[in-house]
Amino acid sequence: MIVAIIGTGLAGLACAGVLSGAGKRVVLFDKSKGYGGRMASRRRGDFAFDHGLPAFDPISEETTPALADLPLWGAHGRVAAPRMNAFPRVLGERYESRLDTPVVTIDSDGSTLTDATGQQHGGFTHVVVAIPGPQAAELLATHEETFGAAADATYIPGCTLMLAGASGAMREGERFRPANGPLAQIIRDDLKPGHPAGSPCWVAHARTDWAQANLERSKEDIASDLSAALQDALGANVADAEYIAGHRWRY
Repeated sequence: MIVAIIGTGLAGLACAGVLSGAGKRVVLFDKSKGYGGRMASRRRGDFAFDHGLPAFDPISEETTPALADLPLWGAHGRVAAPRMNAFPRVLGERYESRLDTPVVTIDSDGSTLTDATGQQHGGFTHVVVAIPGPQAAELLATHEETFGAAADATYIPGCTLMLAGASGAMREGERFRPANGPLAQIIRDDLKPGHPAGSPCWVAHARTDWAQANLERSKEDIASDLSAALQDALGANVADAEYIAGHRWRY
C-alpha cells in the first residue's frame, strides 16, 4: 500500500504519521518548498517572522504529545524554535517528499498524479487530499459527483504584516490586542523563546472584517495600511523600517 498525500500542512502530516505508524508507505506532495501550510515562517537577513500560526495555544500534551518538547512561551502557548516552521519540517522529513511539486490532476483510478510541469507520479494505491476545500474540489474535478461539495467550503481569510527595524520608542510587550483600528493582534517575534534575538520583529494580524474587505488589494497596499496602524499602536516610526511586507491568507 503506497499512499500519496497532497498537502503538508498539519492535517497532511498527521495523516502521514497515522498511516506510517500502521505500516503504510507514504509519499508527501506540496506546491510549496517547505512543510507546514499555515505554520509558515519567513526569514530575511537577520529578521525572522512567524507570519502564519503565532503559537500553539495552551493544549493538553496528551492530545498532542509532540508539543511537550516545544519551548513554552509564557501564557501564550508553545512555539517551535528557531521558527514555527521547524516543527512541521521535523515531522515531514521523516517521509519521502516531493516539495515544490504542485499536483494539477489525479487520474480516474487515483493511481497516477500529474504535476504542473507535466511529470507523472504513479504507483499509488490511495490518495489523500489534505488541502483547502475549493482547491481540493478543483483537483478532484473528475470525481465531482463524489467530492463536488468541497467547492462550497468557506474560509475566513487573513491579512498579515511583517515589519522589522523601525526606529523610535515602542510599546513594550510580547503579544497584545489593540483596542481599535484594523489590527486584531500584534506579536513581537524576536522575544519568543529560541527565536533569533536582535532588532524588534513585529507580526501583526488584521481583524477579520478588515481582511475580508481588503483581501483583493495588493500586498503592498495591505502592508502600507497595516504598518500605519502598527505605528499608531506602537508609537514607532515605521518609515525607517528595514523590512515591511504584507501577506494574504485566503484559507
